[in-house]
Amino acid sequence: MHAMSIDEGSNEISNEVFWKNLVVRYWPIVLIFGLLIIGAIIGFILTLDWFVTTSAIGGYGTWTFNDFSWGEVVVWFIFLLLWMLLIVVLPTLAVGGTVVAIVWFVVLPPDVKEEIKTRFRRPSPGKKSGGGGAFGFLLFIGVCIKVAVDGNWLTKFENLSFSYFIQSWIIVFIWALIIIGIPGAIIGIIWFVRKYGRTT
Repeated sequence: MHAMSIDEGSNEISNEVFWKNLVVRYWPIVLIFGLLIIGAIIGFILTLDWFVTTSAIGGYGTWTFNDFSWGEVVVWFIFLLLWMLLIVVLPTLAVGGTVVAIVWFVVLPPDVKEEIKTRFRRPSPGKKSGGGGAFGFLLFIGVCIKVAVDGNWLTKFENLSFSYFIQSWIIVFIWALIIIGIPGAIIGIIWFVRKYGRTT
């Protein structure tokens, strides 16, 4: 059976085909959410770097791990989470929620909204994914390589500030996004244009 469009018996097509057709049909909205995610990632990195270098807890980034007490570690993380919530999470949710509301109440036709409700109520088999763990492991390897390149492989933790490790992670994370994200985006755009460019 050939893949049908959203408007043609959508209750008979698989979830994968339905959501794929929806993405193709409303690709500008998907692009907006992609940019929102990128903005949130950039905001997270900038906020983390800012907090590390401006927080009195941690000596403005100069403390080593030996200088922290358990209580100071807890307070440091609490304030970090509060700043992340204020600067990154709440604005992202506000913008994302506004876009979702506009799309739901203005853009989507009633039949598509009913189909979306039906498919969200319908149970779907879960998918196991180890992508997050693999990416985290690659980041760990990247930080190890950076520390070694900096000549700090055998340097004691007590001689390195905690901000050094955080900023090393940020640098490796940015490079990972560049190395993986840019080729992935190019390949995705080429695939999208070749598959749907002539039919949309």
